[in-house]
Amino acid sequence: MTVAHESAAQAWPERNQRWLSQRFTVWRERLDNHRCGGGEPIGAPPFDDPTDFQPAALQVRAIFGLTTFETELLVLAAGIEIDSALRAAVAQAKGRSPLEAVQPTFSLALALLPEPHWDALSPLGALRHWSLVDFDFGAGLAHASLRIDERVLHYLTGVAAFDERLNGFAYLDDGPAEAEPDDITLDIAMAIGGTGAALVMLPNATAEPSRKRAGRVLARAAFQRAGLQTLWTDLSAAGGEPREVVELAHRLDREAALTPAGIALALDPAAHAGSAARLIAALRSPVITLGALSSLELADLPDRRVWRFNVPHSGRPANRDLPSAVRRASDRALQQFHVDEAVLDQALASTADLDDDATIEERVWDALRESARGGLDTLAQRIDCRTTFDDLVVPPLVEAQLREIASQLGQRRRVYDEWGFGDRHRRGLGIAALFAGESGTGKTLAAEAIANAARLDLYRIDLASVVSKYIGETEKNLSRVFDAAERSGAVLLFDEADALFGKRSEVKDSHDRYANIEVAYLLQRVETYRGLAVLTTNMKNTIDRAFLRRIRFIVQFPFPDEAAREQIWRLQFPARAPLGGIDYAMLARLQLSGGHIRSVALNAAFHAAGRGKPIEQSDLLAAARAEFAKLERTFNVPAGGPV
Repeated sequence: MTVAHESAAQAWPERNQRWLSQRFTVWRERLDNHRCGGGEPIGAPPFDDPTDFQPAALQVRAIFGLTTFETELLVLAAGIEIDSALRAAVAQAKGRSPLEAVQPTFSLALALLPEPHWDALSPLGALRHWSLVDFDFGAGLAHASLRIDERVLHYLTGVAAFDERLNGFAYLDDGPAEAEPDDITLDIAMAIGGTGAALVMLPNATAEPSRKRAGRVLARAAFQRAGLQTLWTDLSAAGGEPREVVELAHRLDREAALTPAGIALALDPAAHAGSAARLIAALRSPVITLGALSSLELADLPDRRVWRFNVPHSGRPANRDLPSAVRRASDRALQQFHVDEAVLDQALASTADLDDDATIEERVWDALRESARGGLDTLAQRIDCRTTFDDLVVPPLVEAQLREIASQLGQRRRVYDEWGFGDRHRRGLGIAALFAGESGTGKTLAAEAIANAARLDLYRIDLASVVSKYIGETEKNLSRVFDAAERSGAVLLFDEADALFGKRSEVKDSHDRYANIEVAYLLQRVETYRGLAVLTTNMKNTIDRAFLRRIRFIVQFPFPDEAAREQIWRLQFPARAPLGGIDYAMLARLQLSGGHIRSVALNAAFHAAGRGKPIEQSDLLAAARAEFAKLERTFNVPAGGPV
């Protein structure tokens, strides 16, 4: 900034005060002349609008789109508050003593001010919509007394202020940026500065404390890049009544316009479900949210341009003097797991007594995997994965597909980030796989093998806790699962997915509409999820075709043939299990899938243990008979077997 510009900036408050004083003087002289019968027109000359200086009154006119009459009314109301001579002139014009307390009335404004119009009094007009002036209608519309709002008065006089009625609801964050602007900061700033009201969501900014802090820094930096301060709003302090929400939104918008600032909200769906969407719907200012609204809530914001950006993970060890093996292990683990710095430092400290590179890498990886689970354990069932690809009995083509899924899961960062395949499009980067086949054909075991190979957690999603009969609740439950899973990129297993992701129906009522929205929401989250989502089904033909088109892998698990069943039988018994004479070939002739074979083998083992004997063929056949009865199928003893 040049010396001349610095001087101009420093002189603005004084110039603004002189401009206001001159305007008050003009009105005082005009009122005095009119009262004394001077015959001079009461209307004041046009505003002085110098090219190198814009007084606050004209800034307010531009910000809120005021007419000349409305702007003059604000100036007159401000003068009544701070200029005793003008207040005395108005009192005398109303036939009052100059010593009396006086407030101008709307009828006086209509008589005195230039270009008067009645609709300035309308609730839809700028004066009342933005609460620039408080009206007292006790004496009727025409004789309503008016008083300028305190926040607006401070603005007109160039005094720094904050609307005290927002205390407890919002505060102004005008701190310096904590980092240099990067690409994502510039992208968000461009979204904010574009045409129309922008809503920028940072979906992963609620994952953990460090990510929340990073989200706050990013929001502030983006607003600063757009030339705005940040007005943080506390949803927990906001009222739930529609009228209260609208009034709060208008007051926030006014403060944001006068500052100027953008509005930032930290979302907590569990505590404030729906309140954020109602507030954003009433706001006109650009908004950044830490966390994301559901698509159901976004459907009620048709006038908002919606953008999604993920907060980059910047977690790095606080101790820079780490051995190279520890640093390599932490860098690799941090590509997968998102954890707080304190957790990371604790994990690295546990490697102080280790000198083997492989052991160090395993210790760091396992520690961060456990820490990154977050709240996912409360939303889904974690499966202890011990199955490997060698334990699977599936056709070669199926095994090749499963190994390819595991390979892509492990190479996502290299392909999308290092090789640049993820630069152009952020959709379609998630890995979705559909495992189709009869119950017990190995779908869950296959998911375990993939998660085990990638050294990631596997979580089974309990559809009973996800699906809700209440409109919008299923979507919110899915959002919580995916948001929690983003920290670790865990493998998500949606068992019997056709119950939730069936064919979309023709919209006949609101329930059909929202059911279809649930399917669309799942498609969106699967495409953007950075891990693997495995969907299992017994009835592939019930899955929506639009859903199938967006699934990268569709693996068909066939019912095992006799040779496969014999191999499955042989894999059921641990090395320490006492076995008698077992005819695996005969057992393989039983029409059972792998899951049922495991059940039969386990029941037979308990039966043999109760007798204090090794596991015999007769134990297995008795357990098989019970399994067939459970399945409501006829049990036929295989040829050559005992009766």
